[in-house]
Amino acid sequence: MYTFFVANDWTFLIISMSIEQNMKTSFSTKRLSIILLLFTLVLLLCSGSYVLIKAYRPQWLHTPAIATNPATTPILGFVDKLNEESTDGGKISVLGWAVSKAGIARVELVLNGKLRIPLTIAVPRADVAQTFPGYPDSGKAGFEGKVDISNRPIELQTLELVVTDKQGGESVLTRRTLPALNAKQTWSDLLKLRGLKRDDVFYFIMATSNIASGGATDVDTIFRPYESDTVKVGIRVPILYLRTTKGRASDYAFDADFPSSRKCGTRTIAEDSLNGVIDYAVKHQLPVLFTLNGGIWADAACDAPEWDINDVLEQDVANLQWNEKNQVMADDYLKNLSGSMDSPELGRSLAFNIYATKNRHYKKRNLQHAASIIRKFAAQHPALFIGITTDPDVYLNPFFEGRQWYDYNPGTLRQFREWLQGSGPYSGRIIAGGPDLSHYKKERPLTLDDVNALSGRQFKRWEDVDPPRIFPTHINPFWKDAWVTEWEHFRRHLVKLHYDELSQWIGEVGIGKEFIYSAQGFMAPDTLGMPFPIYLNSPVKNTDMGGMSVDGAMPSNGHLGAILYGSSAANQVRMEESRSLFSVFRKLDSDWAVVEHNTADLRNPKRLANFAEAYRSLRDIHNYGARFISPMAWNGSRGIFADQAGFISYTALRDTPLEDAIKTFMISHANLPRRSRLWTFGAGEHADGDGWLPSGNTQGQIAPGKFTLSTVRGAQSSLESPDDIAFQPASYQAIVIKITEPETVTEVGVEGQTSNGAWITLVATTELSRLQRVSAGLMLPLTGQYADTEFKRIRFNWKAAGSKPMILERIAFYAK
Repeated sequence: MYTFFVANDWTFLIISMSIEQNMKTSFSTKRLSIILLLFTLVLLLCSGSYVLIKAYRPQWLHTPAIATNPATTPILGFVDKLNEESTDGGKISVLGWAVSKAGIARVELVLNGKLRIPLTIAVPRADVAQTFPGYPDSGKAGFEGKVDISNRPIELQTLELVVTDKQGGESVLTRRTLPALNAKQTWSDLLKLRGLKRDDVFYFIMATSNIASGGATDVDTIFRPYESDTVKVGIRVPILYLRTTKGRASDYAFDADFPSSRKCGTRTIAEDSLNGVIDYAVKHQLPVLFTLNGGIWADAACDAPEWDINDVLEQDVANLQWNEKNQVMADDYLKNLSGSMDSPELGRSLAFNIYATKNRHYKKRNLQHAASIIRKFAAQHPALFIGITTDPDVYLNPFFEGRQWYDYNPGTLRQFREWLQGSGPYSGRIIAGGPDLSHYKKERPLTLDDVNALSGRQFKRWEDVDPPRIFPTHINPFWKDAWVTEWEHFRRHLVKLHYDELSQWIGEVGIGKEFIYSAQGFMAPDTLGMPFPIYLNSPVKNTDMGGMSVDGAMPSNGHLGAILYGSSAANQVRMEESRSLFSVFRKLDSDWAVVEHNTADLRNPKRLANFAEAYRSLRDIHNYGARFISPMAWNGSRGIFADQAGFISYTALRDTPLEDAIKTFMISHANLPRRSRLWTFGAGEHADGDGWLPSGNTQGQIAPGKFTLSTVRGAQSSLESPDDIAFQPASYQAIVIKITEPETVTEVGVEGQTSNGAWITLVATTELSRLQRVSAGLMLPLTGQYADTEFKRIRFNWKAAGSKPMILERIAFYAK
């Protein structure tokens, strides 16, 4: 009998963002999308989930593989251990199992795609026999080996585990790449001279859960060879601070040791405890980003009122968001959708208004209890603490778009009226321990006459003022209505206020602003949908945005945390301004971060994004100043399962092009300070101009990692940077360029273009012989004349020494 684990907490978060993205479609289309997503969840729970095999780690039931001579009979298997660090005296240790109806003939470790080394097979595995009784020799399905490579004159680049069945068919169980020797030394000499600062580190933080059962296995060992002083890996784990409590008898106080054995029905209440994650981080020396989640997705798996205070609060409609008909839906409302089975509980959301005192009490108390434990951990292990992200996807309930609008809770309406007129807490009057909202006061508060003029109604008293409750889409569309505009701006304010207060509550226990991040999804609009709002006062959009805005996700005591998938992760999103999505992030917060990421598209869960998409996403996220990226998901689908039932591309990280791109990035950016910027013109087999364009008479040709630029001998050649780089010389020591053959160029200079289009000399034309040479290339020092000027692009100008073209390998802005 198979033992299945419940789909991890991230599954529900993924569905949330997909539904948010589908808010921009008609209800019938979104309804179908939700059904498909819920059906996907069922597949995860029933057919593509985990199977417990001995005590090694949770493993996928099926392991389809990359075929060399494809097996006609499926080969199933798993690699329990592959020590690719070669730390044991030049030995590689291997352990795993494989079965096939055709029988297993041999298992080989393949080095660099050529050298095939046989491993010992027919190793007893009673656990596999119990799980796969119908396979021949499943009781001896194990393989193992310790391969000595110390006497082999080769530089390891790839490791593969290839299984061959007795019919001659082959399957690759896993494939790993390794960094070349000295590959991480490009920027080492400059860093040694400059010195390392705490803020220099860029993190890849692997999202995972179910730590106790192996959810983070191999994160440290697989990426350790790629780490450097400035690029490191860590883990991100959700802690459900309203759900993991000591229960009703203790007034639902937060429990840092909440056991994962507790169930609600067949589902696990919570997979991880805070102390369990801390212990794992210390034991494995893995930096950690804690997601303190008390939002709608934290209790969506099942109802557990004996432990979850959120579920208890949802029993009282006074604590909940109401729709425009003053209704509150059942929490299992989505179970009524045709085709959905065992759906997550999405029908009820806690109200955000300041008069929802019970909601605020429990949320603040438990959040601060969890944060105080994290603060002690951070003090004891500062190198292991990356930060905290708050409730993901804070919205006024978006799941009924097209049929219902939120929030019309009486407390919310009271706060709306006070916001309009600048009274109550907006005038600085604190009521019953509530917050002082005077710094959120409208720039021009409204009178009752103003309200009547905007609404087209005749309210006699402020107590009668009511927000719009009808939202037409054809005649007099709602997004052009002045009264709807006031209501929508207030809804954005509510979301903003909630992010602000979450960050403030965490800060009150002693955690610094630099460690606190929001977590808001920014899904690309569909063809008919308007771009999402940037500012709190942006125009109303033609769909229910749930009160979200970019500015509203910027917490007052923290940093902007973005959830990015597909085209959003690639910075290819239609915006309400001419600036790109990442440019908007950078303008609002120079230390923004990507708290959840995958280059796969939520609209296409079967398509695995390619290496080019991953390369560009990582390049731009870094070059626009992000603090870290948290890829989804270490314990999600694996790339080798693509095209199989239950495969979800946007939870796939391991064995994917995205994982390869991360490793490539870690090498190219090794020992490069985070605030630097780097363009490498592609990587591996991918060639990319990185947005740089030859100008004038210069012609360019791209190859992976090389930009060949040619012009007439003696004539000036030019190469212009991407637009909107917001380059300020004061932030950088120098511009570094790597020319394959420096002798092909006689002189080089740099200009910068200001916002009005004027070009200004930043680096005077200089003979190459006078430039400092370092491992990374040639240093073009920046003077202080225009240090604080912001340039939207720069341009290199040079002269060729002869007829040979200049081959450019990299350009970098090296941070001070």
